[in-house]
Amino acid sequence: MCGPDNGRRHHSCSERPTIQTRHALQLPVPCTMSILPSPTSPRFHYRLATVQDWGDIAAVTQQAYSQYELEIMEDCRASFQRGMQAVLATSHPDMEWWVAETEHGIAGAVLFCHPGATLPALDGSTITLTQPEARLLSVSPQARGLGLGHTLMQICIQRARDIGSPTLLVRTMPEMASANRLCQQMGFAKRTEAGARTGAMARLIDYSYAITPESAPAPAKA
Repeated sequence: MCGPDNGRRHHSCSERPTIQTRHALQLPVPCTMSILPSPTSPRFHYRLATVQDWGDIAAVTQQAYSQYELEIMEDCRASFQRGMQAVLATSHPDMEWWVAETEHGIAGAVLFCHPGATLPALDGSTITLTQPEARLLSVSPQARGLGLGHTLMQICIQRARDIGSPTLLVRTMPEMASANRLCQQMGFAKRTEAGARTGAMARLIDYSYAITPESAPAPAKA
C-alpha cells in the first residue's frame, strides 16, 4: 500500500505518553491512544516502532514489495522504489511506523501518516497530505495468512480515530491483489480507479474508510 499543516502541535519524545509491551519496554506514542487491538496475541504483539527497528522494517518492506517489481510498469517501478526508500530513510513526527513482532523479530509493518505529512509521489513530485493515510503495509511471506495485515490496518483506523479524522485513506495498485482484497473485506470504499490519473500516478487505486465514533460505555445499572 503505497498529502496543509493543520496546526497540530508536535510533541517531543519526552512529552509523549507511552504504552507497555509484554517485554516492559516503554515506547513513545505521538498522541493519546484509544483502545487498540490487544498488543499481545498467541504468536505476535504489535507496537510503535523505534529508530532501532528501521533496518528490520526496511528488510520486511522490501521483501514484501519485491514480488511486484516485475509486474509494475517500468515507468512506475523506479519511482515506486525511490519513494519507498525515501520514506524508509525518514524520521518525521507526522509519520508512525507500527510493527507486528515475534520473539524472532519483526514480521509486519505499516506506516501511519498524519495530515500535514509531506511524501514523495510516484511522478517525482511531493504531496502534503490533508487526511491520514496508511502506507506500505508489509507482511513477510512466512507470516502471511495469519491476520497481521488486518490487525495493522485496524491500528491505523484507530489512530485516525484518535486524531479526530473522519476518514483513513489507502492507495494500492492493480497488481496488489491481496491489498485490494483486504481493503474490500475491511469495508474501505474505492474512491479512484486505476487510470483516473496520468503517467506513473495512473497505477494508483484510492480507498477511503469512514471513521465512526467509538460507542459510549453503557450506563451502570442502578
